[in-house]
Amino acid sequence: MQMSRVPMFAFVEGVNVDGYVHGTNCDRALTPLGIEYRVAPADELPGSGGGKSRLKAYYGHLAENGSLVTNFKGKVTVIAFFMDKDVDDRLGLLVESPHVMYTWFYDVENHVFHEGDVAEAVSSSCSLAPNWCRQEFGGRGSWQAIAAKLWMEWVRLCFATKSLKISGAANYGRPSAVNPTAHLVADASLVARYSAKLHSDAQQAGITERQWNEALTVVDSKYSTGCWDEVFKGKWYAHILSSQIMANCPNKIDSKHLAASLVKHVATTMKFNSLWSLAMQQKIQSLAVSHGLGASSAE
Repeated sequence: MQMSRVPMFAFVEGVNVDGYVHGTNCDRALTPLGIEYRVAPADELPGSGGGKSRLKAYYGHLAENGSLVTNFKGKVTVIAFFMDKDVDDRLGLLVESPHVMYTWFYDVENHVFHEGDVAEAVSSSCSLAPNWCRQEFGGRGSWQAIAAKLWMEWVRLCFATKSLKISGAANYGRPSAVNPTAHLVADASLVARYSAKLHSDAQQAGITERQWNEALTVVDSKYSTGCWDEVFKGKWYAHILSSQIMANCPNKIDSKHLAASLVKHVATTMKFNSLWSLAMQQKIQSLAVSHGLGASSAE
């Protein structure tokens, strides 16, 4: 990085849409200042484990060695990291540093679906008529609210087990086990079975009744105030969306790689002018300028 002419490096967790979303925020923040940048996925870093584990390990290494900002023969290099919040705020795992920037929602896919146009994305991704897509998925910002509410019972269980650090069958690493068909309502009998089992697991782990109920109440509160994206895993949206398309669309659709394709197409409909996007662009710009990058351009 020191030998490269690029002065700002940004590392992101995933390879599906992370580079595009965080890269676009970098572009809007840095290009007007004449600052070149490079966005790289975590899998380019040494080590093992998932994207966030690698990012945190590399951040820790650079911070320990005073290398988050370097000056090599007059060339300043600044490093930034973009991470999914997940429920790290609940677990006290957030890294407090201007070099580490988090999603406001559970992950970057939440922002993609929150800011994107699902109907337009489905139309282009699946080559479906725009009028059918608008009728099926509604206007910008409407479909994901319906989808997230369908999985509310699953989110309650996943959030409780994650925030209380209980291992169990309900976890953010898998799709809903209580919604047999992803885009339809939960099965009440499955909800009751999973709830009883996980509640029992919590009691055996020493979790009090009050702690368990408080964890469930957090999700209820987030949903009632329209903030479900803080606890609903955004990567689930594409799974639900692909299920709805396969069940309801009038044309034959190839389901192979459909979910991955959908989230990418939704990302291309983002306007990057939301409160989160603008806040991220300001943080990126501030980090760069505070270390002397683009100072002449900014003047």
